[in-house]
Amino acid sequence: MPHADRPARPLSSARHWLGWLLGAAGLAAVVTVALHLSEVRAFAQQLARLQPGWLLLAVLLQAMTYLAQGQLYRRVAHAGQAELSLWQGARLGLMKLFIDQALPSYGLSGTLAATAAFERHGIRRPVVMACLAVSLTAYLLAYVASLAAALAVTVLEGHATRLLLLAGGLFVLGTLGAGLAVALLAGHPLPARLSRLPGGQWLQRPLAVLAQADARLVRNPRLLLTATGLDLGIVLLDATTLWVLILALGESPSWASVFAGFMLASVLRSIGVTPGGLGLFEAALITTLSWAGISVPVALSATLLFRGLSFWLPMLPGLLLARGATRNTTPTPAADDEPWWSWSPEQAFRQLDSTPDGLDAARLARHPAATQLARGRTAGLGRTFLTQLYNPLMLILVVACGVSLVVAEWLDALIVLAIILLSALLTALQERRASRAVEALRAQVALTAKVRRDGQLREIPASQVVPGDVVELSAGSLVPADGLLLEARDCFVAQGLLTGESAPVQKLPGVAKIDASLAERSNCLFMGSSLRSGTARLLAVRSGAASEYGRIAQSLTLRPPETEFERGLRHFGALLLRVMLLIVLGVLAANILLQRPTVDTLLFAIALAVGLSPELLPAVLGITLAQGAQRMAHQGVIVRHLNAIENLGAMDVLCSDKTGTLTQGVARLDAALDAEGQPSPRCLLLAALNAGLQTGMANPLDEAISAAAQEQQVALDGYRKLDETPYDFVRKRLGVLVAEPAGAPLLIVKGALDKVLDACDHVHGEPLDAAHRAQLDARFAEWSAQGYRVLGVASRALPDATGCTVADERALDFEGFLLIFDPPEPGVADTLQWLAGLGVQVKIISGDNRRVTRHVAEAVGLDAEQLITGSELLRMKDDELLHRVPQVALFAEVDPSQKERIILALQKTGHVVGFLGDGINDAPALHAADVGISVDQAADVAREAADFVLLRHDLDLLRLGIDEGRRTFANTLKYIFITTSANFGNMISMALASVLLPFLPLLAKQILLNNFLSDLPAMTLAGDHVDPEWERTPHHWNLREVRNVMVAFGLTSSLFDALTFGLLFYVAGDQPALFRSGWFVESLLTELAIIFVVRTYKPFYRSRPGRLLLISTLAVMLLTLLLPYTPVGGWFDLVPLPWPLLAAILTLTLLYAATSEWVKRHLLATARRPTRAARRHRGQPWPP
Repeated sequence: MPHADRPARPLSSARHWLGWLLGAAGLAAVVTVALHLSEVRAFAQQLARLQPGWLLLAVLLQAMTYLAQGQLYRRVAHAGQAELSLWQGARLGLMKLFIDQALPSYGLSGTLAATAAFERHGIRRPVVMACLAVSLTAYLLAYVASLAAALAVTVLEGHATRLLLLAGGLFVLGTLGAGLAVALLAGHPLPARLSRLPGGQWLQRPLAVLAQADARLVRNPRLLLTATGLDLGIVLLDATTLWVLILALGESPSWASVFAGFMLASVLRSIGVTPGGLGLFEAALITTLSWAGISVPVALSATLLFRGLSFWLPMLPGLLLARGATRNTTPTPAADDEPWWSWSPEQAFRQLDSTPDGLDAARLARHPAATQLARGRTAGLGRTFLTQLYNPLMLILVVACGVSLVVAEWLDALIVLAIILLSALLTALQERRASRAVEALRAQVALTAKVRRDGQLREIPASQVVPGDVVELSAGSLVPADGLLLEARDCFVAQGLLTGESAPVQKLPGVAKIDASLAERSNCLFMGSSLRSGTARLLAVRSGAASEYGRIAQSLTLRPPETEFERGLRHFGALLLRVMLLIVLGVLAANILLQRPTVDTLLFAIALAVGLSPELLPAVLGITLAQGAQRMAHQGVIVRHLNAIENLGAMDVLCSDKTGTLTQGVARLDAALDAEGQPSPRCLLLAALNAGLQTGMANPLDEAISAAAQEQQVALDGYRKLDETPYDFVRKRLGVLVAEPAGAPLLIVKGALDKVLDACDHVHGEPLDAAHRAQLDARFAEWSAQGYRVLGVASRALPDATGCTVADERALDFEGFLLIFDPPEPGVADTLQWLAGLGVQVKIISGDNRRVTRHVAEAVGLDAEQLITGSELLRMKDDELLHRVPQVALFAEVDPSQKERIILALQKTGHVVGFLGDGINDAPALHAADVGISVDQAADVAREAADFVLLRHDLDLLRLGIDEGRRTFANTLKYIFITTSANFGNMISMALASVLLPFLPLLAKQILLNNFLSDLPAMTLAGDHVDPEWERTPHHWNLREVRNVMVAFGLTSSLFDALTFGLLFYVAGDQPALFRSGWFVESLLTELAIIFVVRTYKPFYRSRPGRLLLISTLAVMLLTLLLPYTPVGGWFDLVPLPWPLLAAILTLTLLYAATSEWVKRHLLATARRPTRAARRHRGQPWPP
């Protein structure tokens, strides 16, 4: 019921709560007076005779009001060249309703609060303002038309008085004037004399906001007409809802009379002093309905039900949406509120109160804390608890409990409500604990930034960078904030996330034009972009939510791509809910036709829906994945994206570079040789200067060179760095310009041998001709075949130079070779055999040359016969690659884009592919892989792209992670199989029993207790044991197997339920309490017994369950047997079972377990029969 209220004054918190207290007191007074004028019993009888069909229609009518409001927002946004879905519009309408109701303001409070929500959907502010202005104007015009019609009906029916007509006429004129004023003032500057008018000051702010609206949209007659029609439809739907509720209570007034009474009462709701006109609206509506001849009990009942459907029921979702909206409206400056990209460095330092040496302690204290992005926070316990209750079935059940309280069935209502709240609290506690654990794990691999504070370089969490910080960046760094470049050396940045550019762009210090677009601001770096090469020094200007990336993150719902497992769960959940809905509606209709008690039938149907729906599935999945992530962390694997755990278990191909994976990752410089292959101290000196003076990204090769120079006591004193050209993955070399103690500045270049030789034209002063080049290449091939990584060193004198560029890397003199050896990791061959035993193929994708790659592969036992090089990939068509890529284990001399191409080809052939990478150039491949894996020491851009981070660069660590991932996936599947096995059978049994028996087979509170007790063991499934045989192969989500298990075990369960019905009907006869007690015990015992059968593909007695699962299941079984004999059982209308009946139920449970075991074996045999190849690929077709 999206409605508007009177204009808001700035109220203090105390006055705001006073309004709510007055409203509650007024409502209590109205109910008391109404009950005094009629008997309480008559009121209770009216509610007891409530017809559920009419009530359901009323709920649907109220839902249509939000869809109408969403369509209104959508039409206006579309007219302003913006896109807004119907669902998004309906959510905004629901949020606005809550704020309007909680802060009465004639619709302006919700309108102002909704502004930020619209902008987060990417809608321009003028269109946002127009959308809200048109909505407000249309509402006022629709209100005028409706109230005028209501007054006309009142006159025709003879209930009008002069005072009523005068007051109504004045209100119509005032409302019409307000609507026209909004339409005229929107899009125009605020009149200066407005503030001098009485009450004008508090109108200034909302009207100043409306002045920003697009006038073309606000005064579009067709758009206004459409919007007014939709708002008029909302008013009519509200009035019809009230009329339907009166029909549901057994009286049949005319619709026009109800409409007139509703509109007259809504006037008091608009001008009242309480939120939503609490008390005043109820009193007025009961009075106006009595004019139509409606009795006081019916009028009171209908009024309270209408208030519940239109006010109280939407409160919870409205509260959650409003909290989400207001939480993100911290007054941070917009990313483009000032043209900071046009500032000079001096102006920027002055504006930000900073210095070239960064912030000192005093300045930092004056700066506001960094504004975090909303998606980084963990919900508190209260919100998590409310989220559990924010479930349509739960909300309807709470309303039904209220009905039970009204009709004096208070014990039943309190029991049901206690079960609901206890279940939600336990789930919330588990989810909260799991969420905090996952956040703690992610914090271990959080990104950091190097900033200058108090003149010193410090490393801080990237999220704590604030405007005014001076940030040092190098190749591979993620930019932590929007800012101005102070210095840059060959700085190329990937910023496609913000601008859509596919290639890295060069950034240089300078001043951009005021009207420069985002892509044209070449002097700026933006949060979320990454340095692909070079170095930079950045002055942070906008951080966190105020950055360009922060604005995008707030306006879009950013989530990782849906995995196969998530997609399967979604389809399965939708299927189960559809089946459940059909059966529950059938049960409800059948019992109404059989004239069963209305309230009992309604509670039974809703409780059946709650008991049969997989409402715990998201919670159990989250808990299982979080606990799996904790165990993986103990093994040294940090999970960044929980949903990727399933893909890790399903992974059957792992692609990786050889360095640090098959090798130790600790490079050692074995020799520095001249062009003739002889030891060369000069070559080592030049290499040490290049490695020690470069300021780009640290790497093990430079560390190995510096260590060798220190070991051989190479004298580096007296050399001074002048400039450098940073390494990049195109040139594959690094240049450093140094000033020698005596002599001209010398440019020293080091890098991949072929790239260095391409820039040389001399060797030790002699021309580099084809013969010399052939000799050098031959030595390179010889050493590479022995497993050495060979680098080249060259130099060139640059007299009088003070700086250097890439263009200076020419006409170099070749100085010699660097032979670097990275020995194979001890035990890696055994690890590869273990991975092969787990069904995971390892493929090497390396940028190194083919000879080194082949040598390392042979040393660790990989198949090195077939190898594809990067040049061969360039010539290879996609069809040929798809044919060859599964058969080849080695790929050498490949570039970053080719790594991604190899992974995509493997995925197209049906493999689940993991990629282990740690470099800047690995980011595209990490994004493309099903499972992205990096290491703790990796480049920022690689860690951010990964799903998992290894705390050590160790392949055996990954093997342990795969084991844990498969166990986590297995325990997730167990809950799905157990839930489907029990729920589907209970669904069928409950539906048939409710129709065939002369009474309801179980009461609502018994269904909910059954559901609650059976869920307790499910909470412990995360720690259950997994059969070792199941862990040996990759596994995939298979909806067909889930469906087969659901049907097979569901029908088996229903068969034994039928036998139990026969036994109970024979024994209990016309004793409903004994029948229900017997079936309660039997259904719960069988649901618990199926846990031991379904949790393993082996015979249940040959697979040991986890301790917690075993203890909790046996404890709930014992409680189930004892409950009917305890006083607590009496609260649930359970009665003691005769011992012969209990023995018969136990016998049926054992027979059910044995039969279920036979059904499981039959399903296994059927699943294995089609193709052995399919089984080898899929693994055991059963949860372990």
